[in-house]
Amino acid sequence: MNKLTDEIQLGLSPVTFKNRIVMAPMTIQSAFFDGGVTQEMIDYYAARSGDAGAVIVESAFVENYGRAFPGALGINTDSKIAGLKKLASAIKEKGSKAILQIYHAGRMANGEYNGGHQPISASPVAALRDNAETPLEMTKEQIGFMIEAFAKAVNRAIIAGFDGVEIHGANTYILQQFFSPHSNRRNDKWGGDIEKRTTFPLAVLNEAKRVVADHQRDDFIIGYRFSPEEIEEPGIRFEDTMYLLDKLADSGLDYFHFSMGNYTRNSIVNPEDKELLIRKYHALKSENVAKIPVIGVGGIAQRADADQALAQGYDMVSVGKGFLVEPTWATKAINSDECAEFADIEQQHQLKIPTPLWEIMDYMIVDSKAEALKHQRIKELQNVEITFEPGEYTAYGYGHNGKLPVTVTFSDDKILDIIVDSSKESDGIANPAFERIPQQIMEGQTLNIDVISGATVSSQAVIDGVSDAVDLAGGNSEALRCKAREAVEWSTEVIEKTVDVVVVGGGGAGLSAALTALDNGKSIILLEKFPAVGGNTVRTGGWVNAAEPKWVKDFTAIAGEVDYLKAIAETPESDIAEEYLADFRTLKDQLANYFLDTESGKNYLFDSVELHLIQTYLGGKRTNLDGEPIQGQYDLVQTLTSRAMESIDWLTEKGIDFNRGMVDIAVGALWRRAHKPNRPKGVEFVEKLQKQVIAQGGHIITDARAEELIVDDGKVVGIKATHSDGTKYVLTTNCGVVLASGGFGANTKMLQKYNNYWNEIADDIKTTNSPALIGDGIEIGEKAGADLVGMEYVQLMPIGDPKSGALLTGLIVPPENFVFVNNQGKRFVDECESRDVLSRSFFDNGGVVYMIADEAIRKTAANTTDETIEREIEEGIIIKADSIEELAQKINVSTEALTETISRYNSYVDEGRDPEFQKGALGLKVEKAPFYATPRKPSVHHTMGGLKINTKACVLDKTGTPISGLYAAGEVTGGIHAGNRLGGNALIDIFTYGRIAGDSVSNRV
Repeated sequence: MNKLTDEIQLGLSPVTFKNRIVMAPMTIQSAFFDGGVTQEMIDYYAARSGDAGAVIVESAFVENYGRAFPGALGINTDSKIAGLKKLASAIKEKGSKAILQIYHAGRMANGEYNGGHQPISASPVAALRDNAETPLEMTKEQIGFMIEAFAKAVNRAIIAGFDGVEIHGANTYILQQFFSPHSNRRNDKWGGDIEKRTTFPLAVLNEAKRVVADHQRDDFIIGYRFSPEEIEEPGIRFEDTMYLLDKLADSGLDYFHFSMGNYTRNSIVNPEDKELLIRKYHALKSENVAKIPVIGVGGIAQRADADQALAQGYDMVSVGKGFLVEPTWATKAINSDECAEFADIEQQHQLKIPTPLWEIMDYMIVDSKAEALKHQRIKELQNVEITFEPGEYTAYGYGHNGKLPVTVTFSDDKILDIIVDSSKESDGIANPAFERIPQQIMEGQTLNIDVISGATVSSQAVIDGVSDAVDLAGGNSEALRCKAREAVEWSTEVIEKTVDVVVVGGGGAGLSAALTALDNGKSIILLEKFPAVGGNTVRTGGWVNAAEPKWVKDFTAIAGEVDYLKAIAETPESDIAEEYLADFRTLKDQLANYFLDTESGKNYLFDSVELHLIQTYLGGKRTNLDGEPIQGQYDLVQTLTSRAMESIDWLTEKGIDFNRGMVDIAVGALWRRAHKPNRPKGVEFVEKLQKQVIAQGGHIITDARAEELIVDDGKVVGIKATHSDGTKYVLTTNCGVVLASGGFGANTKMLQKYNNYWNEIADDIKTTNSPALIGDGIEIGEKAGADLVGMEYVQLMPIGDPKSGALLTGLIVPPENFVFVNNQGKRFVDECESRDVLSRSFFDNGGVVYMIADEAIRKTAANTTDETIEREIEEGIIIKADSIEELAQKINVSTEALTETISRYNSYVDEGRDPEFQKGALGLKVEKAPFYATPRKPSVHHTMGGLKINTKACVLDKTGTPISGLYAAGEVTGGIHAGNRLGGNALIDIFTYGRIAGDSVSNRV
């Protein structure tokens, strides 16, 4: 194995580095406004030179408008040479080789730092980042000029006395942009297939080599930095990178330099592939590439890290952050001394760190005195003898729904018992917190406990309640919070089992599939990766759409509903797809009879399977950003809507107590047809179905993440999973596997990767979803050959909490009682519209809008209590006022505008029609004090795409053929809801297709 202190011969030049330590190029943002070298920069680099084999100076822009960040260093004019000479000399005098990294930002250039100039790139394709500007496509003349700019930069570096240059082909800068199929969409010699996309980086390298040859400097180093992969789609994959490196190596280079966050990184495109990229590099390298040393970077803080990197196969190590806080890092590493990993708050001048850099490295700065006092305090607390006044004490934490009573029993030196009154807490989501947190506290006699994934708020509420009880009993909660925990033993056990059916995912779809299989006499194992079953189902309000005409006929139609149906009936047949026409014509006949009834004075609510089907179809028709249309697959939609009442009957048989006294409607549902349990939350379904699965002998394994389907000769015959304690499961099946693991609403990167519907999915977007929904079931299925459909469509829930993204906070009233106003105090949309229409209108009106309610409307709010409402008023989630005028002041909108808006809206309710926005249903007026405003902002709610299935819930491959032994149901699938899902259709989807999947896998369809 190579040693850190060994010399190394470079690839092309006769130069030898005295050891294998390289200081990585890090932007310190400290150049003059024109890119000239400052004395601060010289002092900074000089302090870090000496024992390192080489020091690579940060990115120097080769053209005046190619800056990616403020305070950037430049090598774009001859006037920069004098300053660069001083910098190179300061590094070389200490004994390190001086290498200058050269680059152009391309489309990553920020107009703010480049005189407002629009960025340029291979093609006019914006980068996938916030506020990215669309670049201008470079002309052939501009490409030639850019290649020449790199060549001139090399010439200046030689004159300035640098030992070499590193061509920056990474970090999505211009060389990478020309090689990337995402940013290079050209069809000339500079773009197209992979060979043509290498033309620009090869031209830059060859011109650099020509300049070196002109200077007769065979000892001048040329390195190349590269990013191994791109997350973009299409984007650079590792095999593409190895193709490029082979071409570059063929031209001749001295070293390659990885650009990534950690030398132990695996694929970012396929995180499930655990093979380290450096190992792939060696497995795929050509003979040419094998002759060139490769530098690894990232995560190297100590000598041991550097040794490990060399052992993994890197020839040299590039150290960044280590040199920031430890200028003599190379010396200390050579001597195997411990290196600092943080800078003290008082050390800026001692470490020669320029102020711009100091201000952006605050995460690496600590107040040593404060830290020392903190550690001293922790040590003291860990030695405190903790005693209690024996007895029973009740204290309170704060959960989702307000105060959470926690009763703790103490002896004189121990916590004996903890009882949590969870009757008012968010059922289902919090259950594991109420069981595990007390158990862990009592077992360890400590409050130093990790919260449980998916139950963070409730976990912390229990810990806080016990903490307060400790203090009431005369104990020391601060000491208990510092008490060390026992180390958790990692299991190496491998459990192999054979069962008829394995279901992946413990939400409504998975539980329905499992219970149906059990009803069919099959043995099942259900894998749930979180500590408790429930998934997204427990987070819903419990609305289940199913057309039941006889039932709804007992209810009166409200203002606007008949007009809405007339608009449906007037839809031109040319707007209806051929496969849906027969159902549409049947619906028109049904509506014609209904209108005759209304004209004769009858007033009742209409519904039919055909109306549900047509609404689902029309509600899902959308067009993506490329102008490509999508609609729900007819046979899937027809199966869903025609079998919906079967699911209601099945749920009733399984013990769900539906409220037959009202017909409800969810946000974006378009029509009142929802069946809702008397306990109006999704947990009603989860609890009842889970109990029956267990009662019928089903085996539920929680904390177990499914990782890979077992495929034998094209047939799925089982699945591999890993428990949170490390236990491996290898489960083989007699019948098959059902994937019911949900969508990917909690995976921002995956949302951004596939999105082609919204202009942007922001990095900080919130979600209503369980954090478990990261798309792993979709990825598992795709690896087994499954086809995907509709992945680019994401549904946003318009009425999310602006801070958390949660759905069930604030006053969530029926849509007929929605009144939305913008930051001007004005209505702006039909509040009964579909969710994506509402979300777009919210964004068009500033993002955050207000739901206005009065006392009568407040009483129609779902999934809340008076206690919760009062707490949310105190916390600012709901704003309360005694008059509309006061409410306007509190939400900072025009008093006159809000007063006029509410007055006009009330008149529409009286008239029974909304001439302004044609609201689909008008409920109560806003007239009875007090008045309320609930701020709302769209958050990710449902991912429309997923595994492609047929009406039997069989997963299909890319030829449309069912994959034997593989089934799917719920949000893990696509094709039903197309581009937009109606509110209330998610639950009927999971129960209907969950049952179908359970039947199909049982019968090996």
